[in-house]
Amino acid sequence: MFKRSKEIGYGVVKGYDFDGPFDIKKFFDAYGETGFQATNLNKAIMLTKEMRKSKSTIFLGFTSNITTSGLRDIITYLVKNKLVHFIVTTTGGIEEDIIKTHGPFLHGSFDADGAYLRKNGVNRSGNIFVPNERYIWFESFMKKFLSSLYTDKRYKKGLDSVLFVKELGASMEGIKNHEDSFTYWAYKNNIPIICTPLADGAIGDHIYFFKKEHHDFNIDLSKEVELLYDTVLNAESTGAILIGGSVPKHHIMNALMLRDGADYTVYINTGFEHEGSNAGANIEEAKSWGKAALDKNNVKVWGEATIIFPLLIAAAFKL
Repeated sequence: MFKRSKEIGYGVVKGYDFDGPFDIKKFFDAYGETGFQATNLNKAIMLTKEMRKSKSTIFLGFTSNITTSGLRDIITYLVKNKLVHFIVTTTGGIEEDIIKTHGPFLHGSFDADGAYLRKNGVNRSGNIFVPNERYIWFESFMKKFLSSLYTDKRYKKGLDSVLFVKELGASMEGIKNHEDSFTYWAYKNNIPIICTPLADGAIGDHIYFFKKEHHDFNIDLSKEVELLYDTVLNAESTGAILIGGSVPKHHIMNALMLRDGADYTVYINTGFEHEGSNAGANIEEAKSWGKAALDKNNVKVWGEATIIFPLLIAAAFKL
């Protein structure tokens, strides 16, 4: 026998009505009534709109695989139009953004034969192929870039990691497709990018080999922490949009502890909290550390970013 129930909950669960003329705004609004992750996505859209309405300083964090995919072009749109104000990403996020100005990445398959690809000089990231030629070009680019930094009188005693990334953006102006790059537009629009860990990936490889011949070449990493923390402390209101986990997510949220958490927080990832990972750490865990505000202005959308992020940007920035 069922126990007599109470009507606990809010709103009625229903989907978008496709019988009438299609209305894109009503379509996105209907996500809020659909349930499961659709409802969380609708909340993420509302919170992002609130970030913009309150003129929050928006911190965007993402892992390198985001740049590998076509989401890189959406990030370029945000940076070019000054819709976000601070970026934290990993080394792969920067180097692949630069590499794509030289040559595109190609569609492949998750099931491709790895040995066959290796023999043919092709690298695979998921179902995306990256020919070795792209990295051969990048090696030439980095050699010229590092040499120019080393001989620049302004940096005779070394430079910091924030300036390093800014100079990367500036150095791209001569490349044909440089306006496709968010690193370039961050330089152009004076939007800080923190690349951490800078010594990872191909950039780290080139720094290693360059330093073997130039032992006095140094990059100070402390400036990036100072800049991030100063920006957090001086912002009137803060919003965090974090794609994936890893260092970018933690770096931003850790800094936001200085002000008892972000005013608005949106997570997009597929991490599970049960393994104690950074990606899986949910909003309630963030609250316990003081990384997210204790109110309801936060949400985690559990889903693959190449599906979720374009929907978020379309609804929150284009409608």
